[in-house]
Amino acid sequence: MEFEEIAIATDRLEFPALAVGEGPVVVCWHGFPDHPATFGPLAERLVAAGRRVVAPFLRGHHRVHADAMTYADGLTLAADAAAVARVLDTDGVDMIGHDIGAGMVGRAAAAWPELVRNAVTMAVPPPAALPGLVEDPAQLQRLFYMFLFHVPGIGEATLNLKLVDYLWANWSPGLDPGEHRERVHALYEDPALVANALRIYRANFDTSLHDPELTELAATAEAPASIPMLVLAGEDDGCIPPPSFADAEVGLAPGSRVEILPEAGHFMHLDRPDETARIVLEWLREPGG
Repeated sequence: MEFEEIAIATDRLEFPALAVGEGPVVVCWHGFPDHPATFGPLAERLVAAGRRVVAPFLRGHHRVHADAMTYADGLTLAADAAAVARVLDTDGVDMIGHDIGAGMVGRAAAAWPELVRNAVTMAVPPPAALPGLVEDPAQLQRLFYMFLFHVPGIGEATLNLKLVDYLWANWSPGLDPGEHRERVHALYEDPALVANALRIYRANFDTSLHDPELTELAATAEAPASIPMLVLAGEDDGCIPPPSFADAEVGLAPGSRVEILPEAGHFMHLDRPDETARIVLEWLREPGG
């Protein structure tokens, strides 16, 4: 899939993005450790169905806004998703979020539902259901890297290309990232962008990294969205496996759906692009149906 590179100027930041196709806009937000180009196989199928796909770089994950990471909490990132949606279509856009992007879409749907036509999240339970993950010791072990990232010096030493390759191999067993490996490596070998990725994880506990101007929206953003969401999980996900989605409904509006993709890992849009696209397009046509 040949993307064009565009810039989306919002009232918050200018977001470099990859874009392709014509038609109703689907915005795809990537996660960690990832690059927006990995949405290529899914984008190819969405474009064939008459959609325009826009895949922005997360705040702080491109040299253009490498110094724009004063705040790094989940609500800051969700506000970015809302700002991009507002520019692309004032009536709202369809949103797909993977990993960190899933949290962005879930929080944007909760705090700015008027900007989200249809919501799809991949590989991470909805924000309101996340607290349950800490009750499972095995899940905490799978998230070992997050705790290392919080330690100054250790986090910087830990987040290297060896870790990136290890996570990809364990999260989507048997997946060959192909050309995407080079793109992901280029992003995570840049010290400035690595520092920004670490700030996202550190913001989970460090409230100095939370934007005080968004504080009044925090409770709303962490509550279940008022609109239905499609939540996808991979059967073979080595990061957050299917049992972690058992209680996902507590964080979802009526009409939502949780679906486990067979033979798919964390990067399901690369593991099973045909099946992922089929389910996503079905949802975009008839959410909650």
